[in-house]
Amino acid sequence: MKKNIRLLIIVGLLVLLATTFTHFDSFLYHDPIIKVEQTQVTDKQTSTDEYKNTDTQVTQRVTGKFLNTKKRGQKVSFTNTYYRSQLTDNKYRTGQQVILSKSGNHYTAKNIKRDTSVVFTLGIVIFLLYCMKFDRRKLFVSILINIAIYFCYLQLIIGTHNSALLPSTVITALLISATALLVILGPTYSAVMAYSSTVLATTTALLLSTFILGMTGYSGMHLELNDFELQPYLSVFLSQVIFGVLGVILDETMDISSSLLEMKKEVADISEKKLFKSGINIGRELIGPLINILLFIVIAQNLNVVLLYLSNGNSISYTINMTLSLGIGQLLISAIGIVLTVPITSFIASKVITKKVK
Repeated sequence: MKKNIRLLIIVGLLVLLATTFTHFDSFLYHDPIIKVEQTQVTDKQTSTDEYKNTDTQVTQRVTGKFLNTKKRGQKVSFTNTYYRSQLTDNKYRTGQQVILSKSGNHYTAKNIKRDTSVVFTLGIVIFLLYCMKFDRRKLFVSILINIAIYFCYLQLIIGTHNSALLPSTVITALLISATALLVILGPTYSAVMAYSSTVLATTTALLLSTFILGMTGYSGMHLELNDFELQPYLSVFLSQVIFGVLGVILDETMDISSSLLEMKKEVADISEKKLFKSGINIGRELIGPLINILLFIVIAQNLNVVLLYLSNGNSISYTINMTLSLGIGQLLISAIGIVLTVPITSFIASKVITKKVK
């Protein structure tokens, strides 16, 4: 117990030291950085469009002191214009650190220096993970390996100009899921069962869904509405689905297979049929929450666009059709995969556990 408390104190101190360092690390930046000392609103203009949407353009005079470069300690002032909605601009406040860009003899704000808040947030996550009693090294190792795999994936699709997007996505998904299971669970029966079930359920769901969508001619699916109109449309859409459903199915298969494995250890003479039925019962309890989680993700991802469409006088049916069709399509494909995972995982786990685990 004392060892855990000592470790938590060390992690907490490291988080505080890292956060403090990033607050004073302006000397590492090439761009000039200032600390805002004073702001003053010099002008306001409110505009209303034909749909009664109102926004206010605010002009403020920002005064601050340089924290780096040869002008460190000197004061500078510049004008900043922002809208209260702050969709693509920022309102600057006293105490903030702001990165500037220089054009001639004039300075303009580029962005807010956010490394302190990012490091502090990441530190809180790490600290909370150390509060939990599990093998944290495996988690960190799996994350680092998967980040490296994802980086290679990005380099590959950049090098091929998206021509091999879907095959690259499939290979990356297989590697990421295998890495997560092998590092966290190790080379165990549970990892093998979870991996095989994940691959089989995801593949079946994608093939079935693609077949159904092909039969309907992708009616109502506006693939061209992918963000920034990325092409090839279908490959981008399916790649999003693969990465979106993979984590959920992976979690579901691990829950079912691990539960059945523990059940076999508790009741050594349990039959294969009972294990299968138990897996089905466990899976039934998981289907509802997992689908609801994906639904909330779809709503959260598209809420800003939905509000934008509605605030510009579009009907609800048109808005849903133009903004949520792809999200709903991904949700339905994922739901198929989640449902199929239950019998597939239960069948594979009951077979393997009965024959291999004593």
